[in-house]
Amino acid sequence: MFTYIVRRLLIGVLTLMVVTCIIYGLIRNMPGTPLTLLQQETRMDFQMSPDTIRRLEAMYHLDKTWYEGYAYWLGDLMQGDLGRSISSRRRVTTIVAERLPRTLLLTGSSLLLTYVLCIPLGLWATASAGTVQERVLITFLYMLFALPAYVAAVYLKLIVAVRLELLPLYGTTGDNFRELDFAAQMWDIIRHSLLPVFCFTYGSLAYYTRFVKSNMMEVVQQDYIRTAKAKGVGPMKLIAVHAFRNTLIPLVTMIGLTLPVLLGGSVILESIFEWNGIGRLFIDSLGKRDYPMIMALTLIFSVMTLAGQLLADILYAVVDPRITYK
Repeated sequence: MFTYIVRRLLIGVLTLMVVTCIIYGLIRNMPGTPLTLLQQETRMDFQMSPDTIRRLEAMYHLDKTWYEGYAYWLGDLMQGDLGRSISSRRRVTTIVAERLPRTLLLTGSSLLLTYVLCIPLGLWATASAGTVQERVLITFLYMLFALPAYVAAVYLKLIVAVRLELLPLYGTTGDNFRELDFAAQMWDIIRHSLLPVFCFTYGSLAYYTRFVKSNMMEVVQQDYIRTAKAKGVGPMKLIAVHAFRNTLIPLVTMIGLTLPVLLGGSVILESIFEWNGIGRLFIDSLGKRDYPMIMALTLIFSVMTLAGQLLADILYAVVDPRITYK
């Protein structure tokens, strides 16, 4: 296992270099530059002088070719430096450290809710297979899975936040957040996160519940399940103890695939709900051609994707000791 992990880490480093090189080349060839966009946004009496522009171009290596600029970025990365944001002039690591916990709050809560709810729902659907209740549940889950999260987000904002005024319309916290005590601050964060977390969760919950149920239906047809049933084992014990253990392997392997999907969804949903996480930061950085910030976020997304896949492989071997990696 140790050799396998080391090999996967080395492959992951190579993959990160290829991905970041391609992304850097693409963004450097996008129309406009960070400095030209800054010039368009500033007032005429605050326009940068030609000397200032040349100095900034040299500072951010914009006067170099894209592959030379990537070499500089990679060299700084090797020293643990992600650079400074061109638009805000703050260190990239500082901005990411402020935004990343907010995204992890949404994705972590969604991941936890998905796996806490999909397993009992999937087991119940298996035990109730063929009944009206089970068909209603599966049909409802199918309809949820078919509904895009960004469409649900817009309608939820319109109904829950605007018409019913039950939850905040947008933002991470309220305007008076700093004036509240700790308990009130936590409740304020929860109220603002309920709609985004729901939109993050319902699609994956629908998919994984159906996934658990379909795998369980295959397992319960096995001979050892029939033998246990013939010995008088109860239906819930038969499903929860004997059958469910053999569905853990495909379920665990899906964990690593869930994280990239959640991170990808954060880019759209955070923009809709104006949630100040790294997803919204990524969209804003693209609009401003903030190359250091775009590269840092691309690196974070890529690392989390590769880490999720590696975690799935490790859990695969933990769940089934018969599986070994060389």
